Amino acid sequence: MNKPWKVVLAFATVFAAGAIFGGLLMVRIGPRIMEQKRAKSMPPTPPMLLRHFTDQLDLTAAQKEKIRPMVEKMEEEMRALRQNSLKETGAMLRGLQQRFAAELTPDQRKKLDKLQEKQRERMREDRPGLQFFRERIGGKREGPPPEPKKD
Repeated sequence: MNKPWKVVLAFATVFAAGAIFGGLLMVRIGPRIMEQKRAKSMPPTPPMLLRHFTDQLDLTAAQKEKIRPMVEKMEEEMRALRQNSLKETGAMLRGLQQRFAAELTPDQRKKLDKLQEKQRERMREDRPGLQFFRERIGGKREGPPPEPKKD
C-alpha cells in the first residue's frame, strides 16, 4: 500500500456521506419520531380511553352510551384538578418569591425583577408549545393568541 492517503480519503468520504445522509434522514423523519414519543408519554385522554375500552372489550353501543357519561365526568374532574393544582402551585411560588424578596437588598430585588421578567417572556414564547399540550389534554387556551417567535 504505497498510497495511504487514498485509503484515508476513501474513509473520510464514506464518513461524510453517512453523516449527510443521516442528517437529511433526521430532518425528514425526526419530527414524526418526536411526535410519536410525545404521544406515547402522554396519558390517554378520556376520548382515547373510551375508544381503547371499546376496541379491547368489544363494547356494545348500549354499553358505550352508559360508559360515556362516566368518562366525561372523569374528564371534567381531571380538568378541575389540573386547574386547581396550577393555581395552588402559582400561589405557592408567588408567596415564596415575596418571602425571598424580603431578604434581598434593593439592588438584588432589581436583579430579581429582571430575572422574573425574562422568565415571563420565555413563558410567553413557549406558549405555542403549551398550546399543543393543552389540546392533547383537552384543556382550553387562555388569553390572546401567542405572537409568532422572532428569529
